[in-house]
Amino acid sequence: MSNSSSESVTRTKKTFVPKADNFKVSLKYEGMSLKEDKRHSIEELKRKYAR
Repeated sequence: MSNSSSESVTRTKKTFVPKADNFKVSLKYEGMSLKEDKRHSIEELKRKYAR
């Protein structure tokens, strides 16, 4: 007899998610930085992407 509760255990895959501060520091060591979040108006975006 097998234990049915152990068979029904769902395994979840854990993924590594770094803390934001640690990630920023490690990027600085490599000479990189995160893109700054710039808010553009609708008109600015229309001008930028106009064809």
